[in-house]
Amino acid sequence: MHPNRTALVRIFCAAQRMVDYRSLVGLQWDYGKNDCFSLLRDYYKLLGIDVPDFPRPGSLERTDSLFLKYARAAGFDEVSFDERIPHDVIIMRLGTKTPMHAAIYVGGDKILHQRMNSVSALEPLGRYYRQSVAAVFRHAVGSVGG
Repeated sequence: MHPNRTALVRIFCAAQRMVDYRSLVGLQWDYGKNDCFSLLRDYYKLLGIDVPDFPRPGSLERTDSLFLKYARAAGFDEVSFDERIPHDVIIMRLGTKTPMHAAIYVGGDKILHQRMNSVSALEPLGRYYRQSVAAVFRHAVGSVGG
């Protein structure tokens, strides 16, 4: 099989995999325990993927974007916003100097995310969030479809 065709088959399989993320909705924010990166890790566990954890900085205001720094090491590659599919991670700048917020695109123009001092929620990917997008990442597709 041609290498590009194999990649397309894997992407298709990844996009079609369903995840029951209801247990991840309604969790109270707790930095380092129930934050946006914890939610991302828990979501990917439901897919059978172990995303490594890393120490959180003391202040989100005075640090570079941790996800952008560690994305490749965690198995993620950047894709364009227009190519997003379910399970992709959307990195946003929401009130911080650098893009520090991670949300999971679940399809249907909706995101699952954990905002500071709030509960995790499924929300429309509306204008406010679209304007805040810094990058979109996809986990190595060979791991998702399996």
